[in-house]
Amino acid sequence: MSARDDVYEIIRTRLTTGFYDADVTLIPGTLSTEFEVSRTPVREALGLLERDGLLRSTSRGFVPWVRSEEEVLEIFEVRAILDSSAAAAAAERRTEADLLRLQDVSTRCREITDVTELRRLLNDWHDAVRSAAHNTTISTLLHRLDAHVKLGAPWKPDGSVESRPVTERLDEHEAVVAAIADRNPDLAHKLMREHLAHDQQARIRQGFTGRR
Repeated sequence: MSARDDVYEIIRTRLTTGFYDADVTLIPGTLSTEFEVSRTPVREALGLLERDGLLRSTSRGFVPWVRSEEEVLEIFEVRAILDSSAAAAAAERRTEADLLRLQDVSTRCREITDVTELRRLLNDWHDAVRSAAHNTTISTLLHRLDAHVKLGAPWKPDGSVESRPVTERLDEHEAVVAAIADRNPDLAHKLMREHLAHDQQARIRQGFTGRR
């Protein structure tokens, strides 16, 4: 990866994990010193993040694009539509390799006790469903929407994964995988919509980064 791409990934991760306060100002010169690179790749990375809708430029630098609660809920809604469509497509198009990956991630989620690692595996599960859909456009759009959701309502590692039982979440994952295994797109779509509705409620209970 180039220096620009490295800086982009670091700042994107920070923005989507609650590392930065909502009122932080990202200054190219300061970031250049922190990352020990020239200002050019830093400015380019910030420009890409602005294009992604995660940052806004100001006279001093760049600030997180903190969206209103209504905007975040709209993003949740669009993401649910696309993720449910991905689950349905996965039921129709998944290969045996896709299914094995889904089943493997589901099994490992049951075995993990570390909260941060479990969060990573839960994200991997959603990525596996999207990969099994074999639709690059949906996957690309969802990757961008994920970032907007995490910026607006970031998960905070406070000792629990969500404000609902982990076993409930894992049960829902496994039900979706079973529908995909059975090549039942209607059921996969329905179960994914229900799962995402529960996730949305849990994320909202955690609170938003900022409100207008």
